[in-house]
Amino acid sequence: MGRLQKTIFSLLFIVAFVWIMMLIIAGPPKPVVLSEGKEVSIVQGSYCWQGFINNRCVDKIPPPEIIANNNIVPFPVSPQSEININFKKAPIEGIEVDKWLGNDEIEVIKVQGDVFSVPKEKGTYIYSVFGSWDKGSSSYIFAIEV
Repeated sequence: MGRLQKTIFSLLFIVAFVWIMMLIIAGPPKPVVLSEGKEVSIVQGSYCWQGFINNRCVDKIPPPEIIANNNIVPFPVSPQSEININFKKAPIEGIEVDKWLGNDEIEVIKVQGDVFSVPKEKGTYIYSVFGSWDKGSSSYIFAIEV
């Protein structure tokens, strides 16, 4: 086998290995959350996902605790501005957005398409976004400061 053939074989092996590893470790699709054209940081919440080799369910603490424990700085937004949530692969039945009023109390937010409006009152707000796909479901958390 010539040097060129060995190099090509090695490159093909590396590409195949990386592709297989990506299939093995793939998890739920992550959204891009935007406010006024700027990306809002998100944190993975609880999820269940059927992977290529294994199935996994991870139950996490409530979103307000996740925000506090990860030292997440709330993203500044204007009163009544819109939040846009985009998934590369859209959830089967759309998304659900909840506003957390405490560790145990939530308010379901009205979402039109993938967009909702934030309150006009100043304050810090914590939201969770939930979606379901063929391979499972996942939630994501973010915090804003109006």
